[in-house]
Amino acid sequence: MSLRRVFVSLGSNLDDRADLLRHGREAMAALPGTRFVAASRIYQTAPQDLEDQPPFLNQVVCLETDLAPRQVLRHLQQIEAAAGRRRTVRFGPRTLDLDILLIEGFSSDSEQLTVPHPRLWRRAFVLAPLADLWWLARDMPDEDVGALARALSREQSVEVYVGSERQGAGGHGAAQAELRRLADERHAVVLAHNYQRAEVQDAADFVGDSLELARKAAATDAEVILFCGVHFMAETAVILSPQKTVLMPDPRAGCPMANMVTPEGLLALKAEHPGAAVVAYVNTSAAVKAETDVCCTSANAVEIVRRFPRDQPIIFVPDRNLGDYVARQLGRELILWDGYCHVHDSMRAADVRALMSRHPGARVMAHPECRREVLDLADAVLSTSGMLRYPSGEQADEYIVCTETGLLHRLGQLYPHAAFHPITRQAICPNMKITTLDSAIEALRDGLNEVVVPPRIRERALQAVQRMVEG
Repeated sequence: MSLRRVFVSLGSNLDDRADLLRHGREAMAALPGTRFVAASRIYQTAPQDLEDQPPFLNQVVCLETDLAPRQVLRHLQQIEAAAGRRRTVRFGPRTLDLDILLIEGFSSDSEQLTVPHPRLWRRAFVLAPLADLWWLARDMPDEDVGALARALSREQSVEVYVGSERQGAGGHGAAQAELRRLADERHAVVLAHNYQRAEVQDAADFVGDSLELARKAAATDAEVILFCGVHFMAETAVILSPQKTVLMPDPRAGCPMANMVTPEGLLALKAEHPGAAVVAYVNTSAAVKAETDVCCTSANAVEIVRRFPRDQPIIFVPDRNLGDYVARQLGRELILWDGYCHVHDSMRAADVRALMSRHPGARVMAHPECRREVLDLADAVLSTSGMLRYPSGEQADEYIVCTETGLLHRLGQLYPHAAFHPITRQAICPNMKITTLDSAIEALRDGLNEVVVPPRIRERALQAVQRMVEG
């Protein structure tokens, strides 16, 4: 039998709730014919239906299994029983509650097993963690899970758990709760880049790469965007959401690579190469984007450049390493701006080889902003979003991660069964780490550090972004 993906909800509000969820995850990962794919963040939720009981912790995991659906159900019931589950009071307190939410290519409406789960689309404590993993869904109901979760989460008191486990360690709960309260009060959406501090990521509505975040914010009805990232990212949010107010926690958070190219410098290079098209990495200012034919991300740079005829000269700004990777993939020359990310450019092949010798069998994931010598050793060259997805399709237990260390936090949440080794603990972007919970709270509370893009620049930059998306 082929492997099916199964989404299972875990819940607990008795004893050591976090440990019980961990026990449930480990027990499911050990089921015969089953591979643990990924886990959502843990959410704390107010009890529903029967309110006089402690708050719950809830999580969703994705499994791949060759077990028949009713076999999965039977195993889950055995795991519950082993954890001390007693079915006495309906909707009452429980040590460990495991529910099948969805099964790929399968539905059932029997007394023993109903799939999709009958209350799935009405429960924020299920939808919020499910939204974390919805990118793994295959042959599932065509629902906007993220929108449903957002619509219900405030009403049903669902929030990311900031307890003692890895994702909430450090005693930041009070500040995170205050940021969430302000977000509700200001009708704001909080965005955090993958490289932000762990405690900032956990307080955000969305965590991801810069363009992905800007798009998600544009799709919400929020009036204010608080962008926990660097300046060009907040500008991109303004480009896509001119009707919203975009704030930054700290105006000092800039990107040195983005600052390496200026509109004046780009215009001078274009004058040296008349007829050349300009492809600009999204890691550029709005003013540079306005002088660009089309933008690209690290994930789609190869495909963007592939659109142009082979005899078309192309100026690629600002990252020479990403540009070199694209040129090699396509077997064509590009006119490269001499810019770089100081974090990725500092990584060396010797560092990768040393980790490979200590962790034989580990997969190597490298960001295309790395030097050629590092990329040549990688099993996969990936954007940050690509790195978050890659382990879901691999059997490895260990990964070497060649990017900024902030990504390790989310990787550890998604794949608690795997080990992730940074190429070096010094792979830290200080500009990304400038943002703190305190600065985020102050900016949102007082409306500080609004990011403004002049209309004429915004309109021209938007064209470059739209050309990337529209093809």
